[in-house]
Amino acid sequence: MKHALLLFALIALQACDFSKRIDTAAAVKEMKARQVKRVLPQDIVNQVDSWGQEIQAKGAAKLDSATKALSISVRLGAPAELKLSFKDAKMVGIMDALDYSISQKQDIPPSIQKNTAGDSLYYFYPSETGKITVLGFAKNIVIQNMDRPLIK
Repeated sequence: MKHALLLFALIALQACDFSKRIDTAAAVKEMKARQVKRVLPQDIVNQVDSWGQEIQAKGAAKLDSATKALSISVRLGAPAELKLSFKDAKMVGIMDALDYSISQKQDIPPSIQKNTAGDSLYYFYPSETGKITVLGFAKNIVIQNMDRPLIK
């Protein structure tokens, strides 16, 4: 009986192939890298706000490089002209409101608006000449380019 048990243990040990061991530290690191991350809507808005402020502060030089890197659509002009470039009813309404605010000589702070579908965010900021710059960010591109530490 002892010999049979010993023979069985030797056969089982021989069947184990230790040459194909997995590096557990590397496996854990890869699993964390592939883990589905949670991005909150507020995280996306905060990221668009920080990019918009940075582009607004640095001007045209930053605008050109950011437009290419982040696939940002840029529209510049008077709100009445910009209204014609939008098909979304919500964005047309926002352009009407901006046009009215400019005609009343009201101070217009930078703002972020979502389109009706919610798949794009727009960062608006005025210039001294009464024109509005509209930066359009696609939500999926924002998520792909977010700072990784911000993603939980």
